[in-house]
Amino acid sequence: MVVLCFVSALRIYSYSEEETFLYMLITLLLIFAVISQVVRMRQNIYRYFNRIERRLDQAKCFTLYNTPDPICITDSDGKILWYNNAFLSTVSNGTDAYGMSICESLLFDAENLQDQKEFTAELGDRKFTVKCTVNHDYRIELKVLFFTDSTDYLELLEEHNDKKPTVALIVIDNYEEIFQNTKESERSTVLANLETSLENLTSGSGSLLQRYSKDKFMIVFEEKHLRKVISERFGILDEVRKAGAGTGIMLTISIGVGSTGSSLAESEHFAKEALDMAMGRGGDQAAVKTVNGYEFFGGLSKPVDKQSKLKTRMKSVAIQKLIDDASTIFIMGHVNGDLDALGASIGLSCAISISGRQSHIVINEKTHLAPELIERAREQIDDISFITEAEALDMTDSESLLIIVDTHKKTLLESKTLYEKIHNVAIIDHHRKDVNYIDDATIFFHDPNASSASEMVTEIIPYFRDFTRLPVEAANALLAGIMLDTKNFVIRATVRTFEAAAYLKKMGADTVSVKEFFTNSIEFYRMKAAIVSSAELYKGFAVSVVETTPELEKSMRVIASQAADELMNISDISASFVIFDAGNKMNISGRSYGKVNVQLIVEKLHYGGGHQTMAAAQIPDITAEKARELLLDAIEQYLLENMTDTKSTTQKEN
Repeated sequence: MVVLCFVSALRIYSYSEEETFLYMLITLLLIFAVISQVVRMRQNIYRYFNRIERRLDQAKCFTLYNTPDPICITDSDGKILWYNNAFLSTVSNGTDAYGMSICESLLFDAENLQDQKEFTAELGDRKFTVKCTVNHDYRIELKVLFFTDSTDYLELLEEHNDKKPTVALIVIDNYEEIFQNTKESERSTVLANLETSLENLTSGSGSLLQRYSKDKFMIVFEEKHLRKVISERFGILDEVRKAGAGTGIMLTISIGVGSTGSSLAESEHFAKEALDMAMGRGGDQAAVKTVNGYEFFGGLSKPVDKQSKLKTRMKSVAIQKLIDDASTIFIMGHVNGDLDALGASIGLSCAISISGRQSHIVINEKTHLAPELIERAREQIDDISFITEAEALDMTDSESLLIIVDTHKKTLLESKTLYEKIHNVAIIDHHRKDVNYIDDATIFFHDPNASSASEMVTEIIPYFRDFTRLPVEAANALLAGIMLDTKNFVIRATVRTFEAAAYLKKMGADTVSVKEFFTNSIEFYRMKAAIVSSAELYKGFAVSVVETTPELEKSMRVIASQAADELMNISDISASFVIFDAGNKMNISGRSYGKVNVQLIVEKLHYGGGHQTMAAAQIPDITAEKARELLLDAIEQYLLENMTDTKSTTQKEN
């Protein structure tokens, strides 16, 4: 109509101005009327939706106040601003909670008050799952907490987890060695005591104990019983050691437990891996494997020597088969190589050469700790080949073989890149098995009872095909490696060690010539004396912190290890530790005579490992003082776990 009036006014304009004005006025009035109507309609629509919103708000408020699940709203600091009836009756127990701190009321961490975060809160005998939602639409940050009673569900879940079956495998460490020369009556007594201890472990727990071999047992028990055994730190280990009391027999066992497996088959698989780890660390201990890793208990006794000449010959034949099939052979030790790693490499390389194959020793001469042996080997051994990592990488192909000696950890390899490039890998190592071991080796020749890698190589090379006689300098290198790791036949020296040394002596090894590898400068001795004199005593432990000088930085590893050995010559010292800075890491060198397991102590630092009597750790991004504090804390944990006052024990035994 507005448009029609406007068009009519334009047409009449040519005939009469008065009528045109009238039509224009009518048009303006109509436009005003239309606009007024539109405004009134929008206002009515807003009023309509406002009424609906008010009714919905009332419904929402009613619902929030009367919902059966507790709800509360807090500010950013956790102070309660609002809550519903269920919260009043269930959570605050009828107490006016306005202005109270939700964290203090429910005793949980303020970090739980994060958007979309769920956590569990206990209120008396009830357990609630709490979800926090953060609202940022207001000037202040509001946090809405929704409570769901999960008591019944959590109780059922706990009962399910408590009754979940767990598999434990048990092996007598030294069955053959102990019983081969004992009387039948003594053997029966010891085994009866052992079985009684195992029956006591499972009694009253609904567990199944089954002996499936002369020296092997299997236990299937509920998860809650495992937690009880763990809380007692596997006291069964101590009871078994007492099983031979009165007979002179020292019996020990190794235990592998598979926990949190999704099925019995997976738990058994975990148990086998845990048992292998426990035995690889020397036995007389328990290893618990879960989906998250390992946990170890015990390991205080000296390892039992179980290696036989038959097993050694079988390993030797297997390694030689790999050598025969390989296109190129590389031998590699650990980073910052020492006399043991280099001695084992040289001895193995010479044995391979005698059998008609060429091998290459991969080393980094800039960081190696035995440069004198490298030079003498180059001068006096024919066909010896020392190459760098880059040279080795250029020579590799799909048929190459890498033999790793004196380590089984990926993080300690001289060249991790070379290891990752070669598929055929053999390992010869004597260190106690670490969690981060190389798990894809074709041959894993691991003997934690051997004194050194040089001792193991000395045992296997006589079984090589066409082997006749080692070069004199190769025999010297192997003997030097044995002497280094045994501290001149004092630490970890067994009958096998002396047999290996006698064999090398027969090959022409000269002890005087070997002794030259251990000579040092006057500055070396001054630094070692300073380390010893600055040591502090802590509950039977000697701890020394060293400030490394630029002149002796390369030799500091050797100086620190020798200083730790010197500290063990002091009376009333059960273990010694030297802390020093090298390679942008705080290094810790630990020594003992076996009464204290220094490996267990450095493993608590999460960066170490080694043997019961000799271990080390490398901690990155830390100060010397902080490293000292961590070490003292690890010593405290060790003493608490084993309930051993090492100082008083040492004094009593002396």
